[in-house]
Amino acid sequence: MQGTATQRSFVLIGAALALPIVLLVVVQLSFAFSREREEVESRTLAQASQIMALVDARIESDLVLMEVLASADMFERGEWRGAYDRAGEIAAFNPHWRNVIVSDLDTRREIFSLHRPFGSGAINPAIGEDPQPVGGVMREGPACPCVYLNMPIGDGRYLLTTALDPAVFQDILVRHSPPNTITALVDRNGAFVGRSADFDERVGTQSTQYVRDAIAGGEQSGVYEGVTWEGFRNNTAFVRDPGIGWSAHIAVEARLIEAPRTYSYISVVVGGLLALALAAGLIVWALRDLAERRAAEARLAQTQKLEAIGQLTGGVAHDFNNLLTVVIGGLNMLLKRLEDPKQRQIAEHMLDAARRGDRLTKQLLAFSRGKQMELTPVDLHTLVPGMEELLRRSIEAGTTLSFDLHPDARWVRTDENQLELAILNMVINARDAMPEGGSIAIEARPSARENFIELAVRDNGMGMPKEVADRAMEPFFTTKPAGKGTGLGLAQVFGAARQSGGAVEIDSAPGRGTTIRLLLPRTEAPKQSAQEPATPDQILPHGAGQRVLVVDDEPGVRAFMAETLRDAGYQAEEAEDPGAALRMLENGAPDLLLTDYSMPGMTGLELAEHARRRESGLRVLIVSGYADAEAIEASATQASLLRKPFDERELIEAVRDVLAA
Repeated sequence: MQGTATQRSFVLIGAALALPIVLLVVVQLSFAFSREREEVESRTLAQASQIMALVDARIESDLVLMEVLASADMFERGEWRGAYDRAGEIAAFNPHWRNVIVSDLDTRREIFSLHRPFGSGAINPAIGEDPQPVGGVMREGPACPCVYLNMPIGDGRYLLTTALDPAVFQDILVRHSPPNTITALVDRNGAFVGRSADFDERVGTQSTQYVRDAIAGGEQSGVYEGVTWEGFRNNTAFVRDPGIGWSAHIAVEARLIEAPRTYSYISVVVGGLLALALAAGLIVWALRDLAERRAAEARLAQTQKLEAIGQLTGGVAHDFNNLLTVVIGGLNMLLKRLEDPKQRQIAEHMLDAARRGDRLTKQLLAFSRGKQMELTPVDLHTLVPGMEELLRRSIEAGTTLSFDLHPDARWVRTDENQLELAILNMVINARDAMPEGGSIAIEARPSARENFIELAVRDNGMGMPKEVADRAMEPFFTTKPAGKGTGLGLAQVFGAARQSGGAVEIDSAPGRGTTIRLLLPRTEAPKQSAQEPATPDQILPHGAGQRVLVVDDEPGVRAFMAETLRDAGYQAEEAEDPGAALRMLENGAPDLLLTDYSMPGMTGLELAEHARRRESGLRVLIVSGYADAEAIEASATQASLLRKPFDERELIEAVRDVLAA
């Protein structure tokens, strides 16, 4: 009996000791599943925000083009016959422009509409009492369903209106909709602009009451419960753009949100039973396992966060590269045709802004690994001093800048453009650490690491604590006030070093400044080339009627490439997707296959491989801003690669080189 009592006492003691553990496990599981629900909601909101950002970019691109058109002399002088013809030319380059209308706001009547003969003078249904720059979607009417964009002409009496095809927004929606969801783009009045399901039936019609109530609530983002037109019970994350009033809605199946709560209840019961049954053994195991799991989860979460942000920034940069290709190409074409100095100045400013956007996408792609750097020998003794003027303009007047380049630290293997950007980012980081001024030193010397050269930027600023230094190279991490920094500077430095086969080291502490060391592989000096450099004024090369099949699922990019090649003397044929291209190849092989890399259903490289199996001698040129250059080089297609965005000269010279190879 005594042994039995003793055993019972141990059981009771074990159960008593287990009770706090049960409570701990229950609390931890409840928090974990609550976090899981919050993560689903947060991830879906981020995806909705990404869709709205791409829609905004698409609208902004069209508004910029409309502004250029509205500022043309013939529009400002009221020469409507010539304006009618110019509008038709611009619309031909933008297939998603279903109609262009000019209206008299005083009479509420059309001056002209591309869907009617010139001078019809019909009433324009797109004009409201106070026409907004971005209107709603209309299902009925000429060239509809459509979305109207409005732009005042001159003193505001006349209005330029463009009717856009909603399919251009539907394409963005389909590309970026998460799987197993229903995603919708809704205008300020609650009508569908795009919908991942039943688009043709729903475009221009009213959304459900749940969607309209969310819009009417005035919130910029949030999550609400609802039911779709198909009876799909869901939790919907939405993001509304305050400028245009449109909103993106992503409906997630309700069970994905509610399941964590159910799992929490089940875990409480199972965890309690196991804790009471195993008692003391559970205490030891749970505490030890919990510590190990938290450490592993922290490491995994950090890795996944960096990878997820890299994929997100790479995908966004890819889509912006497509937009920038159309904008830069279109502006170059306009500059050839514009003679008015004021219009040329506007177009040149727009082209400069587009090229700044190109530099931003290069920073994003350098971190995401989407842009494979072109590694070549770079002379530090030429590159660093050559940046002195730019660097001095980037720092404060009270800051000194010095250089110390060791004779044995000269040639490194990296991407010259990315290295310049990395040095500029490191100097700007040093400048911001010294608001009252100080000294910045740029040094190059052989590294203690064999076959590496150390390029360092040293400042005597405020320094960084360890917890900040450990996160300094994370993308979007910044300690600067809102609006003062993007958090991409040192992330770009890290990306450039990693893709060069090197590394980055940060030595910093509060009060003793910061030194950022960029370790780059040493290389030999390149052999001198006798080739004469090209001059900017060279005449563009001209084709001899060779057939080029242009394949790109982005209509604007495809039209720009095809028209550029036709102007250069090539026979350009267009295919909107890989399937259409393969069907066209059955009628005979072209001299060159010019294809985008990232397309739905099949990549450009896969298309090239299919085409080469049919025609072994077919030449291939792939264009992309987010392609894996190593995969293309390893492919048996021997395809060449042209990076987006590019202008007319770069495209024509690349085509000439591939055809001449």
